Amino acid sequence: MSERYPLCSQLITENAIPEFDNLYLDMNGIIHNCSLPNDSDVHFRLSEDKIFLAIFNYIDHLFLKIRPQKVFFMAVDGVAPRAKMNQQRSRRFRTAKDAEDAKRKAIAKGEELPDEEPFDRNCITPGTPFMKKLSAQLEYFISKKVTEDANWRNVKVVLSGHEVPGEGEHKIMEYIRLSKAQPDYNPNTRHCLYGLDADLIMLGLLSHEPHFALLREEVTFGKSNKKKTSIDSQNFFLMHLSILREYLDLEFNSLQQTLPFPYDLERVIDDFVLICLFIGNDFLPHLPNLHIAEGALSLLFNIYKKLLPQLGGYFQDSGVLELKRVEAMFHELAEVIEQEAFEAECDDLKYLGDKMAETITAPAPGRDRKGKARQGTRMGKPVEEENDLVMTMRQKALYDQIKEFVLERGEIFHFPPTLNSSERSFVKRITSAIELRHGTETSPEGVQNLYIEFDEEEDDEDIESQEARARILRKYDQSEVVEDVVENEKLKAEKAKSVYEDRRQLWKKTYYQSKIEIDSEEGIQAMVFKYVEGLQWVLFYYYQGVASWAWFYPYHYAPKISDLVHLDTLNISFELGQPFKPYEQLMGVLPEASKKHIPRAYWDLITMDSSPIADFFPRDFDLDMNGKKQDWEAVVKIPFIDQDRLLTAMKTKEHLLSEEEIERNLNGESAVFTRDDSLSVTYASPLSSIFPDINDCKCKRSVFHLPVIEGVSSLKKGLCEGALKGSDMLFGFPSLHTIKNTASLGYHGVQVFQGASRNETMVVNTANRFEDAKPEDLAKNRIGKRVYVGWPYLKEAIITSISDDMFRYEIQVQGKNKVVIKTPHRNSMDSWRKRADKIENLYTRRFGVMIGDIEFTAQVLLLKGLRREPNGALVKDFLKPGQEQEFAIQTIVDTVKHPDPRTKEEPPRPLYEDFPLDSQVFFLGAGRYGCPAQVIAHSDHALALRVAVPSNSTQEPSFGHEVVSATAAATAYVPSFVVSKRVGISGLTLSKLTSALHVVYRSTDRRVNLGLNLKFEAKKQKVLGYTRKADSGWEFSQKAVKLLQEYKELFPEFIEALERKSREDFYVAEEIYPGANSTERIKRIEDWLKKSKVKDFERVDLNAEQLDKDAIASLEKVADEYIENRPEMKHILLKNLARHTMLKPSHAATLLPDQVFKLGDRVVFVQDAGTVPIGAKGTVVGIDRLEVEVVFDDRFMSGMDLSGRCSMYRGMTVLPYSILNLSNPQCNQTLPTSTQGGSNAAVGTTATAGAGAAPRPRPTAILPRQSNQHKENTSSHPAGWEIMGIPPPSEKPKNSPRPQSRPGQQTKSGHPQPRPQAVNPQSSNKSLGFLPRPRAVPAATSSPKPEAPSNVTNMTPATTGTDAEAAKGTEEISAMLLGLLHKNTSTASGAGAVSGPPPPMSGPLMSGPPMTGPPMVGHPMHGPPVFGPHMGGPPMNGMHGMMPMPMPMPMPMPMPMGMPMPMGMPMHMGMPMHMHMRPPVPPMAGSQAAALLERLSLSQGQGLDQEGQPLPPQEQQQEPIGEQEQQDQQQDQQQGSTAQQQQKQQHQNPRQGGHRGGGHRGRPQNQANPRSQGSQRGGQRGGHGGQHQPKNAPLAESADGASNANANSNATPATQAVSSGSKSHPAGSQERGGRRGRGRGGAGRGGHKSNDGASVNSKSETGATSSAPAPAAATTD
Repeated sequence: MSERYPLCSQLITENAIPEFDNLYLDMNGIIHNCSLPNDSDVHFRLSEDKIFLAIFNYIDHLFLKIRPQKVFFMAVDGVAPRAKMNQQRSRRFRTAKDAEDAKRKAIAKGEELPDEEPFDRNCITPGTPFMKKLSAQLEYFISKKVTEDANWRNVKVVLSGHEVPGEGEHKIMEYIRLSKAQPDYNPNTRHCLYGLDADLIMLGLLSHEPHFALLREEVTFGKSNKKKTSIDSQNFFLMHLSILREYLDLEFNSLQQTLPFPYDLERVIDDFVLICLFIGNDFLPHLPNLHIAEGALSLLFNIYKKLLPQLGGYFQDSGVLELKRVEAMFHELAEVIEQEAFEAECDDLKYLGDKMAETITAPAPGRDRKGKARQGTRMGKPVEEENDLVMTMRQKALYDQIKEFVLERGEIFHFPPTLNSSERSFVKRITSAIELRHGTETSPEGVQNLYIEFDEEEDDEDIESQEARARILRKYDQSEVVEDVVENEKLKAEKAKSVYEDRRQLWKKTYYQSKIEIDSEEGIQAMVFKYVEGLQWVLFYYYQGVASWAWFYPYHYAPKISDLVHLDTLNISFELGQPFKPYEQLMGVLPEASKKHIPRAYWDLITMDSSPIADFFPRDFDLDMNGKKQDWEAVVKIPFIDQDRLLTAMKTKEHLLSEEEIERNLNGESAVFTRDDSLSVTYASPLSSIFPDINDCKCKRSVFHLPVIEGVSSLKKGLCEGALKGSDMLFGFPSLHTIKNTASLGYHGVQVFQGASRNETMVVNTANRFEDAKPEDLAKNRIGKRVYVGWPYLKEAIITSISDDMFRYEIQVQGKNKVVIKTPHRNSMDSWRKRADKIENLYTRRFGVMIGDIEFTAQVLLLKGLRREPNGALVKDFLKPGQEQEFAIQTIVDTVKHPDPRTKEEPPRPLYEDFPLDSQVFFLGAGRYGCPAQVIAHSDHALALRVAVPSNSTQEPSFGHEVVSATAAATAYVPSFVVSKRVGISGLTLSKLTSALHVVYRSTDRRVNLGLNLKFEAKKQKVLGYTRKADSGWEFSQKAVKLLQEYKELFPEFIEALERKSREDFYVAEEIYPGANSTERIKRIEDWLKKSKVKDFERVDLNAEQLDKDAIASLEKVADEYIENRPEMKHILLKNLARHTMLKPSHAATLLPDQVFKLGDRVVFVQDAGTVPIGAKGTVVGIDRLEVEVVFDDRFMSGMDLSGRCSMYRGMTVLPYSILNLSNPQCNQTLPTSTQGGSNAAVGTTATAGAGAAPRPRPTAILPRQSNQHKENTSSHPAGWEIMGIPPPSEKPKNSPRPQSRPGQQTKSGHPQPRPQAVNPQSSNKSLGFLPRPRAVPAATSSPKPEAPSNVTNMTPATTGTDAEAAKGTEEISAMLLGLLHKNTSTASGAGAVSGPPPPMSGPLMSGPPMTGPPMVGHPMHGPPVFGPHMGGPPMNGMHGMMPMPMPMPMPMPMPMGMPMPMGMPMHMGMPMHMHMRPPVPPMAGSQAAALLERLSLSQGQGLDQEGQPLPPQEQQQEPIGEQEQQDQQQDQQQGSTAQQQQKQQHQNPRQGGHRGGGHRGRPQNQANPRSQGSQRGGQRGGHGGQHQPKNAPLAESADGASNANANSNATPATQAVSSGSKSHPAGSQERGGRRGRGRGGAGRGGHKSNDGASVNSKSETGATSSAPAPAAATTD
């Protein structure tokens, strides 16, 4: 399907997924993948709890990728209809046999197997104990996610478990079908269905839902990496049925010219579904000789197009067969397929005579040398065992061509279409004998072309296979060649029609006798009836549901096509009946080897020879390939179940069942899970020794009932009225119609599944509407416009320039005019042409689209998503200049009818809506960056937070960077020329040894790879810890050098041979080691390479930055030591905070898109959804362009092992915006407080838009050119690969080159790499099509007094028995906060801080409700309490939650689903925890608040401790600092004691930094913040100027801490900046004086001016007046 219609599949990337309403999971594929990911390894073992955890992670991963908005439907296979049980029985018998054979072979080889029993995947059958436990675990998992994960809260989750009869995918389709019949159904509902069954394509099509996509993992064919891919690195594809529907329209729309009745695409799609049933499905075998791999689909389509105009109507009507028309199809098929197969076998008999007939064509089953059933051996004993082969001269010529192809090892060989049936049969036999693949291509005219090729899964190192092939070829070389016998015999026989028909009937009779053991006409007619009845049953099942639970097809094979006649006389009807009970199905499908999954009461019926149903459980059986090529397609010849005999025998044992077994044998109902915030219950874990209970569970479980209809007639046929199609479809659902095109079938060789297609492809030819355009006109009309690129998978972008083969065209604004500027390409013209050719080749070779010659390309900036402005507005965020991608102009779409609603810009929301009381946030202020917090109060313009902070440290540990530095020092890389000298080999030999080095055996044509595989130039990969590529070439680590030296020391003769033949492209074993022992000596090298585990080395992209396994082990060791001694937590209160000083978890994606990370950075997970617990801290161990690898401090339930590089349950690959970089703070610390209307300050800038600041320039309409030179896109592949839905060649889709140097590193010239500067939104947003942001409104003299909120008492926690002692002090604090926040702005500035023993906090990260029951002592997951000794609060009873850094969270948030580690390893578990609320405290009257303030003698902006006492000056909240200041802080932190010495020198020389009096306004050394409190930048007069604030001044410290015993004596120089005579300014003006270092006036005065105009002063230890700390935020953001 993908070869014929290549545009259907889209690779999923982060910003290229449509929005879906409903997500459906066919769960059995997930269960099988997670339970036995490596079924070929007999040593593999996996416990049930790990299986459950893997299933949870898989479900969560799929949910997170698709993010359904309305319904999440999970369906597990229940008891299947009897028709499906045939296939289930065959598969389970085959699975048990294969497992037993593999075990026997391993024991025969002397391998020691584990004592534990392997997981038997046959237990994945309804009614087994495993499935019952799985259902309980799934309900637990759903309840946990609904309670804790924000993404699951507003979605209706449906679980249809194994106890509900029906196959999973058909339970899903029944829900869709019945929903569609409801009167309120939305015809444009967007569906996504995950599953591994190919039948899902048919089910999706017959739903007639245009917005439908299928989700599945990437399918790879041929040789692949045997190492299991982890779920986080697995590629997923969407198959868009919207595109497939349009392809089918292109396939059949030629019928519009010939049909005598209306052409209806929906009816054509129904017929397409029927036609595909002929090739085989889960309920019926394929028709004889009709194989999809041999062009069956193309043949069926051609016959359909030929017949439909002659038949007067379509083949079916919504599941009801038109038997006479279907019979016409069978008749035409018989004339083509069956006749050719018959003539091929007859020609063999005629040409080769009796001897060849006995040798090759005598009917007898056989197997190949590996014990596999093969098509070539089914018709006779293996060819290689014959000693006296005979070939005709024409066959000898064909054999010579095949042998030459084998020896040269070509890619593919096509035979001429003139081969007759005998010659085709000969080619197929010999290629099957030597294990080559053969296939047939069918042209639209029906001409078949035979080809052969090597099996893509063939192992080059399989010695046995290659020697066997050489042995067969030698036998054919020695065969006798005879003259062609009676050339005209066939013509003479065909002239005698009666003789011909007799031979054909005899041929058919032989088929029925040998295959099905039928030798009567009545038996054949009964078989025909059952097959046609089966077609009707399947269509009813697809369109209406189960027509009969008991019906099944009682044969292993289908009838001959020519016998499918007189169908209109058949009377077909069904009786619905009842489904089997679970145990009845188990007895019907499981073999004796899996009897442990069946109740013991029934074992005698399975094992005893006297059992009345003993014949149902054969211990041995035959396999028949029946024309198929893959082993799994073989027919398993076991007897069918007689339902009556089975049920009768089972009734005699029912009384022996236990109560639990009786309960497990009952059918059940589906369940629906929704969130109910009024609930607060404890959900007991079904596996309490592994998974924790869910405390405060908010999930409500109810019985789920399917939508109700009045009979089958109520079902809607075809497309719903109002459904959108083509270019009108909703955004994200691709359509070919967004650009005009035509299409035709042809052999195009599209690149699908790692190789070129040999079948037909629907080639699309697009129209070029810019064919005669002029580049200047394109530039004027297109540059600066928002468009959609990546056709047909459209993505919004903005055009920045146009290019042709000569120039790049840009726009400059000169006055009121736009001027087109032409810039010659800096590189040669060939550079642009090569890029254009790559774009054209991408469309042509990958997608089968002819876009024509590319005359112009457009450079565009893609839309990344939404960005949240400092004032809370959401605006579109495009890539930055310099990140342009290039697209052919003819593939760009101007507009779409339905833009993506997820990228709709929004104005700012009021604070009370964005940050409701009790909201969970992360604080972004300096000194407490990333600390968890809770909103406890807010006014119209500011908020107050309760923040959880470490009690004895304000800095994140730096052990990550220390490990990275130590690793870098220990892993020194040296250039290749140095390695050559050290090892003593030439550079060319070094290059060959470190790559793949193939050596060929001339005698057997066997190839072996003797290279170290340390570098992969074509694939752009390196080996972690061994190689890397610098600008000068490849470099090697000491480990690689040691490996090379060992190679040379052990095998010097081999190295010498390479040196002698270093210029050769390939090597021959016999030439390297002349003599008879070459095989043995090469084998020694192979054994050494296996012992060195070269194949297990981890390959990564060239530009990826990752720590290896050893480095991560060191990091984990240090992290564990830190965890054991991490500081306890305390709570502080901060008030008057602006919006930009906090991060709401749901805002992370729009606030943190552009963070920069380094290896070793400390991070915290800040999203309230996903697999990682919110607030979990960790260290960065890997970076690529789209994802970050993090090893977290604590283990959590969904944690991974990063492909074996870290401890299990500790690693995770996350998106950059889901974590906050704590080592390098980068989020909005420089923005001044402004009115609600917005601010002119730009994110990341260091200038303050204060009084006297120069106004910012208005944005220009067009992106300005920086210079006449521009940087061209010179990447190795054209832009748009990810948009087009495929990974670049030889490159992982998620990886892309990263800069070789990072900010702060040195470039080649030795100069520091420039630090990245944030783009000024004011200067770029409008040029990208944004509306200009509103200007800041000057602060008013006084703000209107807001009304007291009705929920103001919620600021005060409730009193409980555990915190009653702190109730009084907290009530006073809350009352004071209320008075401050709701008075004039003159009293609502500054920041308050409360420290000391905190009251219990709400939210899962701060504390929890009192948990009943004794502590789980000795629990395998026992860990440090979340809110206890290390968090500054009382310990909890019961299971401990996971959070190294707790934060207040009132609403239930997704917490870590803990996972215990074996051998008693401690693990932290997450659970919802909620605050104990104290009784509401009424708001204080103004006089009361004033009295309290007077009693406390508080200065404005001064904070309070836990007892309501004023905090010392140095513990006040300081204003968040800017980006540049933050970078300076980091540099000072690294300098350590040097920085302190510089501060001391600065204190001794107060005029060192320059001051206003001296006319110099320079910046003092080591000054942390030019905007901080006091006179900092000049303006200092007298002997007290020039003192500066340390870089890491704390926000607020505990009042009872030892370090705070003497606040004044420990006051920082910033808080002691002495001044006198600061000039006052009008109220409402921006802060001046000490704020900007512009103090004026007499000797030494430099007071601080706040927004309300009141000067706030405090006394320094010298007695002089000093400026008080600045407030955290003056009014609003």
